[in-house]
Amino acid sequence: MTDVLLVMPPVSEAVQFPYLALPQLTAAWTAQGHRVRNLDLNLEYRDEVLLRRPSAPERREADGAPTAAAIYRGVSEDYRAAHGDLLLRTARDRSAGFAQETAITATGRYVLQQAARDGWILPGTPRLGRIDELVQASLGTWSARWCADRLDALLAEHRPRLLAFTVPFFSQVVPTLALTTLVRRRRPDVRIALGGPTVQMWAALLRRRTAAAGTVDHWCVGHGEDFLTDVLGTGRARGRKVPERPADGLRDGFVLNGQPAPDFRQFDFADYSNQAHQFPYRLTVGCYWGRCTFCSYGNRYRDARAFQQIDPGTAARHLVGLARRLGITDVAVADENTGLRHLLRVMDAVRRGGADLTFRVRARLEPELADPGFCRRLREAGCVQISTGFETAHQDILDSLHKGQDAAHAERAVLNLTGAGIVTNLSFMDGYDHLLAVEGHHDTVGVIQRHPADMGLDTLQLVVAEPGSYLWADRRRDDDDPLVTNDGLAFAAGRVGGAVLDDTATGEARDRLLRMTVEAVPDAERAGRPDLPQHTDGRPDATGDRATAARPRFAVALRRVGGRWFLADVAWPRMAAVPAGLTPGPDGRFRAEDRDGRRWLHRMLDKRLLEPDGPDTSTAPGPRRAAAASEALGGRSV
Repeated sequence: MTDVLLVMPPVSEAVQFPYLALPQLTAAWTAQGHRVRNLDLNLEYRDEVLLRRPSAPERREADGAPTAAAIYRGVSEDYRAAHGDLLLRTARDRSAGFAQETAITATGRYVLQQAARDGWILPGTPRLGRIDELVQASLGTWSARWCADRLDALLAEHRPRLLAFTVPFFSQVVPTLALTTLVRRRRPDVRIALGGPTVQMWAALLRRRTAAAGTVDHWCVGHGEDFLTDVLGTGRARGRKVPERPADGLRDGFVLNGQPAPDFRQFDFADYSNQAHQFPYRLTVGCYWGRCTFCSYGNRYRDARAFQQIDPGTAARHLVGLARRLGITDVAVADENTGLRHLLRVMDAVRRGGADLTFRVRARLEPELADPGFCRRLREAGCVQISTGFETAHQDILDSLHKGQDAAHAERAVLNLTGAGIVTNLSFMDGYDHLLAVEGHHDTVGVIQRHPADMGLDTLQLVVAEPGSYLWADRRRDDDDPLVTNDGLAFAAGRVGGAVLDDTATGEARDRLLRMTVEAVPDAERAGRPDLPQHTDGRPDATGDRATAARPRFAVALRRVGGRWFLADVAWPRMAAVPAGLTPGPDGRFRAEDRDGRRWLHRMLDKRLLEPDGPDTSTAPGPRRAAAASEALGGRSV
């Protein structure tokens, strides 16, 4: 018998490494004498989506009216059914370069398609009060049935005293409540608990607005390390009171320095998709700044005075031991904001411990970064990547958000970091409640276009008011007003929250961000985007000009539909019809015999739907940007 089955539920793009809550809670609970079984159901769901055979209704849908959208869906689904295993293998292959980037993008798209088809992705501008409808509508779908069956098998095998879900992202709310509903029906005696950053934010509102929340026995709105002993030791009744103020749940006596190193023994890193072989670790809980009005994570910890950072010597002992045990020397620091001076102290202690580790962190663009020497010191000590919130280049907007950041300094800091050899992945925002929002957008675009070689892109997102944030507190609206999502900008709609602006202004801000994905793309991002034209030195591509034969690039499907051939990019959704007179050979190769054929061939090569025929180039190393350490506890994208 197991004390707890700890589950990371779908749907999230956190498939780069084990989500840190699972190994961290496993270590803490095991140290307290509990028996813990982990299940990364989010990862297993991804694999099953890629490997499953389409059902008869899905085949009929794909073979429906021959519109361009229907043709693309059919071609794309056929490619997944035939090559899903290849996509998964390539997504895990860190030697595959551009092909790995493409495979990771494609697998994410297939997961989103399946989750959306089964009603697990929030549509349009949802209301909390509609979540029950979404949960009920999804119960009979393939996604809910497969995940519930997997849970049922493990519940039967391990007979846990508690089934616990960690819910870091809002995209997991509907799937999780669907699964708790099905588990409650099948196994009414199983006790169920929810925790994680999204639960910290939304628990009180979900309990008020959704009947499905009644399937949950225990809600953890603070730190989870002592939660299991508390629940199993006292046997508290279902539905114990959840603090109305999220900050209250953080005042629970948690001491970061007293926690053991995360326990990764139940996780195989080879199952995860990442361009850098790394493991996650936390140096802090909370945010030392905590004032940015849109950040519920920072605001909650600031209000609770709950920020903590680990002693460098303790961190070094953990990190050196983990690196030796795992055979991995790259660390993804999973803090929302890592203090860079504290990071240096930890790095120095790691070096004294005899390990040579590299670090990828989320951090603010601190004043020290104005000094190129400080940036070089960071790089020499092992920092190879910083993900940070640039947000906007307009100072008045930054001040209105209490960002505590100087726009000119931020630009200079990015250049200094890049110059020192540290990759920068930046997040940008729009949708501010500010008269100069449009001007701020133009200023930000200008910065990216001035320095495309020095910047990398992490996320683009609309400002939303999350519960527990200062923006939410200032809204003075009904808590069941329509929610705003980052649909189209982030995986599974990204951050979700209340509207800051009216519908028109929100739509305009979303359109501006969508234009940025084409008009202001840093070179590192552009290199991995076959759908965008590549920057050249103005000279024609000699290889393309000479090419008379080409084949579909990796993850580009070739299919005959209604008597005509089509190319469909399954990673970046786009399609091209093959000219009527041009027919691929049995091996899928195209050979241009005349001028029109060569002209089309060159266009497809330029668009990177085709690649020159010859030695296998589909997995040749391309521009690679290691995955950001963006497993942010505040719910940002991973």
